[in-house]
Amino acid sequence: MHKKLKKYIHSYDMIEDKIEHELTPNGGMIVLINQETNCNILIDENKYTLENFQGILINANKESINIKSNEKLNLIAIRFKGAGASFFYEDYMDELMNNPEEPIFLETNISKNELDDYFQNRFKASKLPFNIMKIIDLLDEQKSNYNIDEILAIANVPRKILDKMFRLKAGLTFKTYASIKELGN
Repeated sequence: MHKKLKKYIHSYDMIEDKIEHELTPNGGMIVLINQETNCNILIDENKYTLENFQGILINANKESINIKSNEKLNLIAIRFKGAGASFFYEDYMDELMNNPEEPIFLETNISKNELDDYFQNRFKASKLPFNIMKIIDLLDEQKSNYNIDEILAIANVPRKILDKMFRLKAGLTFKTYASIKELGN
């Protein structure tokens, strides 16, 4: 992974050589990219088909996601840090926040050999008045020992605005994200 992407993306995880996989939540969003045969994604008992080289954006902050195929899986799970996905998929954030349980299908022809280029081309700087990734890094580091006054000083906005923008960009409320980090996920 390119060093510029490491601020926003936690990892590129390969899911290979099995017909079933349980994708555990990480408090952020995940993009799944299918590299071969169509497979089924089960989210809260709803079934979605992911075609060859197609991507899907999932708000993965609550429940595990089950993936099944009749043939061996060949997927890449891109796990974002906190609000990291919003820097690449800002156009989809309102839709995802209005229907957090519904995945968003992305374009096709996304190849694992070109992931760094794909994400560098999709990156858009945030228009927020504060650096949300700095706040997320602080929460990741301090877990439940965070100081809300320190967080608000970084944000330089009232708590109500922080909560609203955090939910919009990270997919869950500030307090929920902090509690997930407290549990060590």
